[in-house]
Amino acid sequence: MTHVSIPDLLEELEAAGGNHRTVLETESMTVEVGHYPSESAAPKNPHNEDELYYVLSGTGKLRVGDETYDIESGDLVHVEPELEHDFFAIEDAITVLIVFGSAVDPTSYGIRESPEEPSEREEL
Repeated sequence: MTHVSIPDLLEELEAAGGNHRTVLETESMTVEVGHYPSESAAPKNPHNEDELYYVLSGTGKLRVGDETYDIESGDLVHVEPELEHDFFAIEDAITVLIVFGSAVDPTSYGIRESPEEPSEREEL
């Protein structure tokens, strides 16, 4: 069993100046908490995994592929593998619970500048 206090994680993120914190990592899924300040944008590179975003708090917009959605607390968004997506026009800081499903060709997750090579992933 894993028990995590989301408010405690958010305090740690704020103190560290980060946007993501891994909550749980298993062979079948990874769970993260993400926090995006108001008046910012959070571009996300596509992943090989299914992603599920549950909006814990905040308001703004989320672009997934060619679609744009207004999001708010309580919304649930599924992002299919390989789709570009980003949060933008963030009015109130957005906090999300992110669940990554397993993938045939796993990648690292989170915001990245460029995809890692398979040999680099295996060494982690």
